[in-house]
Amino acid sequence: MQRIIVDSSDNQRRIDRFLTDRFPWVPVSTFFKAFRKRNIRVNGKRVRSDYCLHAGDAVEIFIPDRYLDAEHRDERQLSIPILYEDEHIMVVAKPQGIPVHQDDNQEGMVLDEYLQAMVAERQDGVALEPGFPALCHRLDRNTGGLVILAKDPKTLEVMQDKFRNHEIRKYYLACTHGIPREKEAELTAYLKKDAERSHVKIYDNPVRGSSRVVTRYRIVKAAYPYALLEVELVTGKTHQIRAHLAWMGCPILGDGKYGVNAVNRSLGLKMQALFAYKLKFAFKKKASHLDYLDGREILLPEIPWEEGVKNTGLI
Repeated sequence: MQRIIVDSSDNQRRIDRFLTDRFPWVPVSTFFKAFRKRNIRVNGKRVRSDYCLHAGDAVEIFIPDRYLDAEHRDERQLSIPILYEDEHIMVVAKPQGIPVHQDDNQEGMVLDEYLQAMVAERQDGVALEPGFPALCHRLDRNTGGLVILAKDPKTLEVMQDKFRNHEIRKYYLACTHGIPREKEAELTAYLKKDAERSHVKIYDNPVRGSSRVVTRYRIVKAAYPYALLEVELVTGKTHQIRAHLAWMGCPILGDGKYGVNAVNRSLGLKMQALFAYKLKFAFKKKASHLDYLDGREILLPEIPWEEGVKNTGLI
């Protein structure tokens, strides 16, 4: 726990900005979580993140010192590149290893809260509603690549509807151990989720509790025994690409859950070689105020493959 007395230079300053300025190495989401759990107080009382401080206030921060101590700052803290932005949406490049949203066990940077704090800090005169920009869809923690966020409730509703109706096409690049027999194909199977184990299983035929999944792929390059695939996620279920490719005998390199650990170790891989690299807006019906997006394509300009992936001859 740390206790800080506010001086006159920070009089009338919002407490969230006071904290991020004083501890710039601490992920913004760590402070958001502390506010929710009542672990940040002023003069002994719980306050919200928008509370305005006064000179002489005592700020108490109940966060482990390892997060607050500059000597133990996380050197891997990353910026989030914004690849496209207008008045309604933003598209960002999520690094691998960062979750898109908060859960009860999460510490460190979280994509949506980080971007909400970043937008709130911008001096552009635009103030968004609390909780915005908001996620329109999700990516696995260890999958990097394109994520769309909406800046207002109406846009969020339209975008979520477009994702549900497969009017926003999502493409990934994946490096696999194993080369598919066909150059390109559409795979259909049935996925059953085990929520307790955070694991899914693929079946040829429907089983109780399963959902139908459809995944398309084409081989971009092959260098035995590896392949670089472009994968289109037609349906969007938990771990679908990872489990579906493993089911067909081509697990993703670096995937500790569905991949081949001996291969991953030999290549020195710590992350799954999977990136969401392209989005296409392909509307089948009117999109209200978002019609201007129809036909637009957004690409991830560069993919930070791990060195072990580069050693396969695919990259």
